[in-house]
Amino acid sequence: MTQFGVLKESIVELAQTAAFEAMENSSTTESTFDHLVVGVQNPDEFVGQGHLSTLLADQLGIVPAGATRVESGPSSGSSAFESAFAMVAAGMADLVLVVGVEKMSQVDRNTASTILAKMLSYENEIRYGATPAALAALMTRRYMHDYGLTRNELSLIPVKAHRNGAKNPLAHFQKEVSVEKVSTSRMVADPLRLYDCSATSDGAASLVIASDKAVRDHGLSDSAIKVLGVGHGTDYLAVQHRSSLTSMNATRVAAQNAFTMAGITSKEVDVCEIHDAFSILELVNMEDLGFVKRGKAINAVKDGITEVSGKKPINPSGGLKARGHPTGGTGVAQIRDIVQQLRGQAPKGLQVENPRIGLTHNIGGFGNNMVVALFSNG
Repeated sequence: MTQFGVLKESIVELAQTAAFEAMENSSTTESTFDHLVVGVQNPDEFVGQGHLSTLLADQLGIVPAGATRVESGPSSGSSAFESAFAMVAAGMADLVLVVGVEKMSQVDRNTASTILAKMLSYENEIRYGATPAALAALMTRRYMHDYGLTRNELSLIPVKAHRNGAKNPLAHFQKEVSVEKVSTSRMVADPLRLYDCSATSDGAASLVIASDKAVRDHGLSDSAIKVLGVGHGTDYLAVQHRSSLTSMNATRVAAQNAFTMAGITSKEVDVCEIHDAFSILELVNMEDLGFVKRGKAINAVKDGITEVSGKKPINPSGGLKARGHPTGGTGVAQIRDIVQQLRGQAPKGLQVENPRIGLTHNIGGFGNNMVVALFSNG
């Protein structure tokens, strides 16, 4: 994984850095890869670069491996991982390289917002001026109405994120913030303020997905992390057509599919990286994933359960809010961070004690294309 933030490197250079590190880490630098899967949301508009999977296959020196670009909005990285996992599980490949990448800083924030808004419904949302932040604000206001969440309680989410990010050397933001600073920061979409919203980031992360045979052949049985389950779910494109404004059914479907494949329940998960592009999402996701009862997520935060040292650590990396959110790179970064946790190699102060099972949750669109994955070191 590269540093996340506003970076000078090109999208290709970022992808190369992450990919070569993944190859070195897995002792596959000299190996023959069967396929490359690239998760990226919109490099055509962010940097004017299309056909990225073929370009990267060339630049990474893995021609003639197959190369595929996967896009499912901000869950593109997790969808790329899912595609690679499916290839290996189906016996179509033994060794697949996954790269998740985005470079968003070459355009100004307004242009980035316009590009990101294209994943919403034009008929029902875009033409009325809706943006992802505006929809998140609607969700926040309804959640506050239904469950009594206060402004200062909501601020505890970014405070925790930045406290963790301050210890993560690859995070976009490495400075702690206070509840007061979050609650009084610039308004973005009432009631969401600046510190409730993830930034536009540059960055890349990479994984090597291998069959059991490839793991044995490379002598990696002691360090390889097993994929227990993967689930994917969608919902109606427009928020107004969904059954709830305070729950995302696509998450519930994806989670149930992943838990069913893995043969475990939410109670057995030891550490999580979940999609907190807006602070309200961390609370909603915790409930949809089955960790807490509806409307009760803030209690887990206030009781310290979601801290690195808590019973259910959430986003020890700092999450999208502090680690950063280069959209196509986020899902792969989440998996990379969970792998670090399960190997006991997380940064100092962020390592969860003896985790056995980790979960990642990645949102595409505004809550309508979700991927949940489960991993184990056992």
